[in-house]
Amino acid sequence: MEKEIRWSDHKSTNFKSVRWFLIAFEVLTFGVLAFSFSFTEFNEDDMITLAIISCFMVVFFALPHIILAVTSNPKETVFNFETKSILWLQKNKEVKRLPFHSLKRITYSDYSYTVKTKNGSRTVTVYTVMGHTDTENFQLIESTNFSKLRFDGELICKHLAIPLQTANGILVQPKDLDLPIHKRKLPTNVLETNISFSPNSGLSVEKSSEGTTLKSQYKSKVILFVSVFLSIAFSLFLHFAFGDIFGVSVAYWDTFPPSLTQIIFLFGSLSLGLIPFLYSFYQQKRKKEIKLTKTSMIWNGKTYPYDNWEDLIQMDHKLCLVNDSKMESFSLYFFCELSDVTNIKHWILKTIFEQAGGDLDLARFE
Repeated sequence: MEKEIRWSDHKSTNFKSVRWFLIAFEVLTFGVLAFSFSFTEFNEDDMITLAIISCFMVVFFALPHIILAVTSNPKETVFNFETKSILWLQKNKEVKRLPFHSLKRITYSDYSYTVKTKNGSRTVTVYTVMGHTDTENFQLIESTNFSKLRFDGELICKHLAIPLQTANGILVQPKDLDLPIHKRKLPTNVLETNISFSPNSGLSVEKSSEGTTLKSQYKSKVILFVSVFLSIAFSLFLHFAFGDIFGVSVAYWDTFPPSLTQIIFLFGSLSLGLIPFLYSFYQQKRKKEIKLTKTSMIWNGKTYPYDNWEDLIQMDHKLCLVNDSKMESFSLYFFCELSDVTNIKHWILKTIFEQAGGDLDLARFE
């Protein structure tokens, strides 16, 4: 067994990736320069000039590393199995310590923040493993990769022999963490509730000898309306922004009908501009269904055996199948009203339980 396990905060992890990219770029640059100079003959004056340029290059390449070192504030969480304690480090200095036996359970959580970019801004979602004692709640580890974070959270539970508390309040013991999705406990409120959907979602349930299917006839007029105007704006932008550069937009038509080049560009810009509308139209018209059998879930024509997956989680308008190594995401944006995403998640879990022959009297499905 290893002596300790270390986790860095997500920003430090990103900084490490940036540093490796810089190092790779610098090594490649120096390699190309060395190869080029190997074929060049230098006199004494040239060598002095080369030495001066080399000094400037070293400073130039070292500057990003210096800036990263000054601006970064690396944080680490360390599980030390020799001292049986959790350590929180900041710039390699210990700021907090907690004995293993104080930790009673863990949960998953998340937070978001906005980062300004050259083209606007983007939202970063950070997933966290939270530790809970009898009197205190605190963050243990974090990551922008939920699948990796989930695996690490279960690793903590197994090492410390403590339960994981799900969003539904269920305590999952370490021995049950690797159970497949159809053998996991479900909260009573999911199992005993008659799940219903909004009429606007156009959802219907069909049962057959092969399994149970949730079919969607959801058509959002708002989405279609927005996509039409978005396509018009996109078409106009493409037509005039690029057409004026090459002199083929409507503003440059001297005759009617216009030249063959102008006609081709008109239809080309319209075709590209219609992509948002055509995509929305296709998503609303195509076959949309979730089929659940005794052994697997079939979504968008692809089969996902229950034995390969451990949980179904919700992330905004997405439902995600997860296991210890990967995550499969399914967007419900064109499947139903967003208010029904949680209902569909509960319906899937309850139906899997029923299809797999679950027993309400069992605390753990066998």
